[in-house]
Amino acid sequence: MTWLLLLIVWLCWGLSYPFMAWTLEAVDLITARLLANAGAGTLLMLLCLRAPGQRILPHCEEWRGVLALSLLIMVIFPFALIAGVMLVGPGQAAILNYTMPLWASLLAVPVLGERLDRRTLMALGLGLAAVLLVLAGTTGTEGPNGLGVALGLMAGGTFGAGTVLSKKLRFRSPVLLITAWQLLLGTPPALIVWLLLQNTTYLHLDAERGLFGLFYMVVFANALAYAAWFPLVGRLKASVASLSLLVVPCIGVASSAVLVQRAIGPFDLAALVCVLGAIALVVRRPAVPPVAETHQQAD
Repeated sequence: MTWLLLLIVWLCWGLSYPFMAWTLEAVDLITARLLANAGAGTLLMLLCLRAPGQRILPHCEEWRGVLALSLLIMVIFPFALIAGVMLVGPGQAAILNYTMPLWASLLAVPVLGERLDRRTLMALGLGLAAVLLVLAGTTGTEGPNGLGVALGLMAGGTFGAGTVLSKKLRFRSPVLLITAWQLLLGTPPALIVWLLLQNTTYLHLDAERGLFGLFYMVVFANALAYAAWFPLVGRLKASVASLSLLVVPCIGVASSAVLVQRAIGPFDLAALVCVLGAIALVVRRPAVPPVAETHQQAD
């Protein structure tokens, strides 16, 4: 089951690289984020309602945790990433985002009591080397924008913090319901940002490829990917779960080369070797008992 969840997350988020490029032919990044939160949250909520007798609200004591996770993962993370993309471009911003294993691993030590053994530290080193290699391959002659780099790192930090927090929290409600509410609670802030920046947004209903990309972003990159990600965090150590995401930019680079004709350079290939090495170091670890998942699914 863990491998299936990993495969879903890798493919859904990896293929989002080229499909996001398609999406921008139809809608801007801010509109896409608003529609992704609202659409994916509604879709997951409808799936929750299919179960007989399924409650549609988390338990009272769970709301604080759901709000905190929604703020980190569905609000601060995506908009820091979007702002980073606008300032330094999608390549650098996305790669800076994948410093998340570093932040998740460091936070997991005091918050979760996890230990950083030699294999994890080596994997972190290889992962950061991969980030630096791809960043070096995408940096222009003028150098990266300082604010854009900071926002890209903020995106990685908030997602890493959200990963650790989701591991720390104990939910009695089903994980699918908790995920749906995270997305739905992230919709009003996205709407506020959209209203403030409405003069910079656009929607082209005649861009068929762009609309298909938007459909992919809502259904697969958000609804399906997050529905697989949170149970995965419950099965693995926070550091290992976040390190597993280093596969995502590799799939993104490869799929972009095919779907949007993005050339694969020597820095990309070197980064791929580093990522494969990092995954090899941690992927054979025995999974921790899926305590988080079982308590999330128990009602």
